[in-house]
Amino acid sequence: MRKILVVTGTRAEYGLLYWTMKAIQQDNDLQLQLIVTGSHLSTEYGYTVEQIRKDGFEIDEEIDMLLDSEKKSAVVKSMGLEMIQMAQAFDRLKPDLLLIL
Repeated sequence: MRKILVVTGTRAEYGLLYWTMKAIQQDNDLQLQLIVTGSHLSTEYGYTVEQIRKDGFEIDEEIDMLLDSEKKSAVVKSMGLEMIQMAQAFDRLKPDLLLIL
């Protein structure tokens, strides 16, 4: 069985990935793995991680990387935190294929 890891960070891209994720989920030869990050985990943007769960997807990892700060350096720090956590998640999940928009 091939493991396909999908990473989603925004509601807009999730809408584009939805049907592909459903197809992977329904294929007996494939295993869907899912990392949710970015604005999905922000109450400011509607905490859309709950919609993903309601849609029937099991979330393997939630990577919260948004720092509350107005400083420009916070963006770079957020990116660094996300890269570290993504690397750790990839090591744990060991996907055969990665899908990121």
